[in-house]
Amino acid sequence: MRTLCKTINMKAKLKSIGIVLVFGVTMVNCTSMKSPMQKSIDHQGVEYITEGIGSPTIVFETGMGPTIDTWDKILDSLSKHTQVYAYNRPGYGKSGLKNAPRNVIEVAEQLHTNLSANNIKPPYVLVGHSAGGLYVNMFARLYPEETVGIVFVDASHPEQFEYFKTDQKFLYNMLLTSTQKGKRTYEYDIVKTTSESFRNAPKFPEVPITVLTAGKSSPLENKNIRKKWLEFQVELSNLSSKSKHLVVEESGHYIHRNEPNIAIEEILRILKTK
Repeated sequence: MRTLCKTINMKAKLKSIGIVLVFGVTMVNCTSMKSPMQKSIDHQGVEYITEGIGSPTIVFETGMGPTIDTWDKILDSLSKHTQVYAYNRPGYGKSGLKNAPRNVIEVAEQLHTNLSANNIKPPYVLVGHSAGGLYVNMFARLYPEETVGIVFVDASHPEQFEYFKTDQKFLYNMLLTSTQKGKRTYEYDIVKTTSESFRNAPKFPEVPITVLTAGKSSPLENKNIRKKWLEFQVELSNLSSKSKHLVVEESGHYIHRNEPNIAIEEILRILKTK
């Protein structure tokens, strides 16, 4: 185990909707978490953490911006119940950029390859925060027999970028500029192609899901954006008849950090309904 105690300067960073711009905010994380490991998969280094023993395995997907450290408030607790797996996508942390994905489908396929390469066998309970919700959404469609449940944590909706493009052009252009000029330019392609990827994707499986929605608005949300965001969250909850939608009133976008006990409770609830 190691102690993570670091200062993170978050500069003008776009989070997918509740898109949040954070200007010059300093955040301090001090917690215990297992040191990440690295493995070469398809000739590319992948940084990951795996803890615990058991099945199903809880698999985490971060949003755009954060690394696997974002799960440090819940990962260790959940590892006492079963195996957990968190990783950094290409260009995050120490993960390489050689085989960058070009769309949501390829992110899901790379996650599946990573799990297989580490001998982490199905079934899986998937947890996706923000844009990570897109990736676990797609993973469940591509690998329905391996997916036994999902927790969406203030997660992105497949049509949200198209909504920005038509109704919130200023934010959409900021998002495009941010991804195009950043280190992970493949995220620019993901933003542009997400809606199309889901239109051609298989049907979402009938598995238990929980949708956790932030009760507090982000600094950039006006009434129209907030209303649409809540509609998107309801649509996510309608993906399965075995769903629960919970608005976490006292939390912002990072529910797993603001209200970790709620996130843990819902992930364990899904785990037990397998």
